[in-house]
Amino acid sequence: MAEANAATMSQPQQSGALLVSEPGAWAVTHAPAANTQASASKAAGGANVCHVCTAVSARIVGGTTAPAAVTATLNLRDGASGAGNVLQSWTLALAGAIAAKDEVVLTGLRIVGSPNTAMTLEFAAAGGANTFESVNFSGYSVG
Repeated sequence: MAEANAATMSQPQQSGALLVSEPGAWAVTHAPAANTQASASKAAGGANVCHVCTAVSARIVGGTTAPAAVTATLNLRDGASGAGNVLQSWTLALAGAIAAKDEVVLTGLRIVGSPNTAMTLEFAAAGGANTFESVNFSGYSVG
């Protein structure tokens, strides 16, 4: 087995190389039924534990029947669903067409929440008839 040092770990396809993940890594997702608000939460981690969001993806999609055109707000909250400060916010626009979609996909983030506080990624409301929302976010917890 190769020695785990900087030279061997930096090789792009090194046999026996170590993969590194942040301590306390987690991922949360929610993809509900049509015309339902998507909301995914990571529960509070306890005293002095902060959640750090590293990646976000969300999508709003029209179904097999054209929806009404809609603008949707996506919020990353420092708190439970519908509560707490908005840490980041994005606007998505869905055209009134069959299978129309808009999405946000971001990685490499380091958005830190408050100690002992949930973190939530959610749309502000359901998209309307013939729409589907989904949210996914990941990160790690430190404390």
